Amino acid sequence: MDNLTLQLENTLIITHPLCFPGIVNLTPTSCSALLIRDPSTRSGMYYINPQGLSSSPFVQVYCNMTSTEGVGVTEIGHDNESRTLVVGYEGAGSYKRSIKYVISMEHIIAIMNLSKNCEQLIKYECHGSFIRNGGWWVSRQGSKMNYWGGAAVNSGKCACGMADTCAGGGKCNCDANDYTWREDSGYLTDKNTLPVTELRFCDTGDKREKGYHTLGKLRCWG
Repeated sequence: MDNLTLQLENTLIITHPLCFPGIVNLTPTSCSALLIRDPSTRSGMYYINPQGLSSSPFVQVYCNMTSTEGVGVTEIGHDNESRTLVVGYEGAGSYKRSIKYVISMEHIIAIMNLSKNCEQLIKYECHGSFIRNGGWWVSRQGSKMNYWGGAAVNSGKCACGMADTCAGGGKCNCDANDYTWREDSGYLTDKNTLPVTELRFCDTGDKREKGYHTLGKLRCWG
C-alpha cells in the first residue's frame, strides 16, 4: 500500500495506515471541524474523512478558513468553473455541459449531510438569449430544475423574480430577450438537489444572440 500523506492539525505527516490505524480517527470530517480543532489553521488543501469511517477513503479538498467568519468552508471544485461562451444553439436545452467534480458524489453527499449550509453560484449573462422555458440545470438525481440562483425552489424564477425587479417585468432578467447585456445570478442552496451536474441553455442561434455561463464551486460549512 502506498504511503498516505495527511495534513493534520496544521502539521504535515507521512505515515502508513497499517502502522498507525488510529490516525483515521484523528482526520477531520470537514473543514469546519478542522478549524474548530485548531482555530489557527490556514486556508489550503487538506485531507478529510467526510464519512468518518475507517473504511472510507480520504479525500483532498480546499479549506477556506477566511471567507465565512469563524467557520471553515469546504470547497469542492469541478471541471467547468470558468466563464463559458454559449453560441450557436437555438432549440430548448440544445446546449449541454456536463459537470465533473474533483471528488466522488458519494463523498460530496457525505460532506453536505455533515454541513448546515451549502451553496453554489450559478450565473448566466445573456444578449438576446432567454433561460426560462428553454434552459435549465440538472440536480444530482438527474432532475430538470426550473429555478435559478437566488430564487425559491421550484419557483420557476430567478433572483430578480422573487423581488419583482426583473427587466421588462418578467421572472428573470434574461426574459427581456433583447440585445442588451443582462444577467441572472445567485446562489443555489438546496442541499437535497445540489450539486449541479449539468447545464442546459438555448436561444443563441442568431448571430446577434449569445450567452455566458459561470458555475462556482460547491461550498459547505457549519
